[in-house]
Amino acid sequence: MATDKPCKNLHRSPSPAQCMDHYGCIYENNHLITLLVDPENGRIADANRAACEFYGYSLRQFRQLLICDLAADPKSGVQEFVEKALPAGDEQSNRMFIDRHVLASGEPIDVEVHTGMMKMLGKNCVYTVIHDISERVSSEQRLRESEERYRDLVELCPEAILVYSGGIILFVNKQTERMFGNKKQELIGKRIEDFFNEVYFQSAEHNKLKTTGLLKERFRIEQRLIRRHDNRIFDLEISGVPVIYEEDKALQLVIRDITESKRELERAIRLQEHRHAVSFPLDSKAVLEKLYIPARTLSGDFFLFHKINEKQVIGIIGDVTGKGITAALNISALRVMFMDSLLSTQNPVQVLNDLNLKALQYLGEDYIAGCCFLFDFGTGLLKAAGAGINEFLYVPRGRDCERITVKGAPLGMFESSEFEEKSIPFESGDRFCFYSDGMELLFNSDELGRDYGYLIERFAGAALQDDCTWLGLNIQ
Repeated sequence: MATDKPCKNLHRSPSPAQCMDHYGCIYENNHLITLLVDPENGRIADANRAACEFYGYSLRQFRQLLICDLAADPKSGVQEFVEKALPAGDEQSNRMFIDRHVLASGEPIDVEVHTGMMKMLGKNCVYTVIHDISERVSSEQRLRESEERYRDLVELCPEAILVYSGGIILFVNKQTERMFGNKKQELIGKRIEDFFNEVYFQSAEHNKLKTTGLLKERFRIEQRLIRRHDNRIFDLEISGVPVIYEEDKALQLVIRDITESKRELERAIRLQEHRHAVSFPLDSKAVLEKLYIPARTLSGDFFLFHKINEKQVIGIIGDVTGKGITAALNISALRVMFMDSLLSTQNPVQVLNDLNLKALQYLGEDYIAGCCFLFDFGTGLLKAAGAGINEFLYVPRGRDCERITVKGAPLGMFESSEFEEKSIPFESGDRFCFYSDGMELLFNSDELGRDYGYLIERFAGAALQDDCTWLGLNIQ
C-alpha cells in the first residue's frame, strides 16, 4: 500500500539569497517612490525604480547622497530627518510628515513622507515612502488665495454681508459693523435681534433666519427694523443664500439699506394717487370709474383728460418706462408734452405723432405705451389711436362687449411709427373700458368689461409685478 511522503522542502526556511530575491522583486516593482535610509548617518542605502524615475537620479548617484541632500532647505540636516522619521527614538511607530524636496533637475517639489523601521540583512533601515503632493499643495494655495480675495471683496462691498446660522452671527464685513453700530468682535456669536427690536423678526419669512433646517434655497425679503441703541429706522432688503461655513450649514445674508429709496417710493406713490384723483371733465356726459392697482414698486401708469369744449374731451392712458421717482418725473414730462401737443391738434393720431417726435427728442431710451382717445358728445363718436397700448373695450348697452384693436408701436421707439385710429359711434348707456398694458394678461375681455364693483373684488389683495390701471366710462 502506497503511503504519502512529505515534501522535502515543505518546512525548509528560505535562504538569505531567496529572501533578497523576494524582497528585490517586491521592492523594485513597487510603484510607490521608496528609499532605504541608514538612520546612523542619513545615507541613502537603496532606492527603487520609481524613486529613480521620480527624482532623476540613478541608483549609483542615490547611494552617494544623504537624505538631507534631497531637502529644499539647505539648513536641513540628517538629525532633523531622523527626529521627524523616528520621534523620541521610537522604532516601532510609522510616521508621516510634509517636506519639500528638490529633483535632480533643480525643480522643487512638495512631498508627503511616510517612514517606518525595518531590518534588512540584520541592519536597521528607515523605510521611506514618498508621495508627490505638489498638485494638492498648489490647489490648497489657490484655495487660500481665492478665499483671501473673496474676503477682500466682501470687505470692500458697499452692502452689509454676514454669515448667519441657527440664530447666531458667524461672520460680518465692515459695512455690517457700520449698519449695526458695533465692532466685529461685538457681533460675532450674537443674534441679530440683540441689535434690532426682536418684534420685527416674528414673521414667517424671518423665521428662516433662525433655523438651519430650512436653508435649502435662495430668498429675498424686505423688512423695516429699528436699531436698539439709537432707535434709528432702517428699511432693509435682505437676500439669503445657503452656504457651507467652516464645514457647517449657514446662510450668507446680503443686507441692503433701502431706506431712502423707500421714502422716494412713498413720495412717488402719493404723487401718483394725487394724479389719479382727477375726475372726468364733462361729468354730465359720462361717469368715470377708475381702478389703480400699485405693484411692489411704483411704475409709470398714468391717465390724463383735457376738456376741449362743452362737447369734447380728449384723454390718454399709458405707461412710461422707469420706476419710482424716475417714473413720476417721466409722467410729469409726458403731461407737459401732451398739453403742448393739444395746442396744435386734438386729433388722436396727430397727437400721438407729435408725442412720438417729442419722446424721441427728450426721453432718450425711455418709451411710452399709450392709447389716446377723443369723446365727441355732440356727434356721439369716439376716436381712438394706439401706441403700445393696442386695445380697449366697447360695451354697447344690453349687448356683449367688443374688443377693439388699434395698432401702433410705443412712443419714442421709431421715428417713422404709424398709428392706427378707430372710430366708434356711441349712445347713452354704452360703456368704454381703457386699461394699461398687463391687465389683458391677467384677465379676459369679458372680465375687463364688467363693472367697477366686480373688478375691485377680483383685484383685492392682488400682488403684481407692474402697476395696472383700468378706466370705465359710462355714457350718460
